Amino acid sequence: MVQSFEDYQDLSGVGFQGGSGEATAPEDEFFHSVYIAGKTRKNHINIDELGGKLQVRGVQYNLDEVNMVITHTKDILAKIESEQGRDNIKCFSFKEGSAPWFGTSTLADGSKRACPLTSAERAANDFCNKCRAQILVAGIFCDANGSPVLTEEKKPIFVFIRGKGMRYSNVSEYLNDRFNEDLSPVFEPVTEQSKAFEKAVVNNKRFVTKLTKGTSQSSFGSDVNVFELSKGAEIPKEAVLKILKLSKDTVEKFNTKFDWSKGKQASATGYGSRPEGIMEIGEPVDSGSAPKQEAPQEQSKPVEDKKTFSFDDIEF
Repeated sequence: MVQSFEDYQDLSGVGFQGGSGEATAPEDEFFHSVYIAGKTRKNHINIDELGGKLQVRGVQYNLDEVNMVITHTKDILAKIESEQGRDNIKCFSFKEGSAPWFGTSTLADGSKRACPLTSAERAANDFCNKCRAQILVAGIFCDANGSPVLTEEKKPIFVFIRGKGMRYSNVSEYLNDRFNEDLSPVFEPVTEQSKAFEKAVVNNKRFVTKLTKGTSQSSFGSDVNVFELSKGAEIPKEAVLKILKLSKDTVEKFNTKFDWSKGKQASATGYGSRPEGIMEIGEPVDSGSAPKQEAPQEQSKPVEDKKTFSFDDIEF
């Protein structure tokens, strides 16, 4: 007897979803990694990424500087160990809210593991001594004047950097400098709460942040490429409010991208292998699973909005 497939629709939820394991192509990512190429190599679309140049993965390549307006910053903690040439996350904390923070690993009795509050406390803890702080900084890709670089669909392009290891210090110092600046208030009436909020959340959005390449010497005596961050053009207050709205509208996307504890299985023995495409702090390693494209004759570039500080043409 012939039966309709609709009689078995309850099985749809336990069927195999073909292609679901493929990595997202760099061009299709919402947040695009900014990194410094360590050496010249061909990327996933056969463009030569030149050593020492800044790359905006999936967007533009071989730049001397990258400008962004910061939308999100986040301190995280990650214990990462290399096993058979692959980085595995043994414990991770997105540091939600105020301390105490908790990692994804658990204690022997199944209770949550509280994170030590300082690097000295982590160093003294047998489990946590390989855990390291990182800073994530995401923002809107823009020109030196602060005008967003838009796609052909008039949408903003979001980029991010990761302050980790030897790259941590410069990022942390830059954000601290912005935090400590005394700026005219954006919000009124001015209260102690509003002033504290502006220092922590708004101050780093008041200026264009320029990224260039610097070098720092490692303990082994070799030079390591690091980001140099500097304060650029000031953003008018009315534009700052639009940036804050974009930040609010995209915070869920930011959390989904970078909170590796969401939707993952954590255990006392380990958290799992690194999420694809978001761990790299230098040039990424292509997995081969993302779709490849033929090399273009000329690299296509997003459309730059020529109105200084104009966010009016953004369609989001």
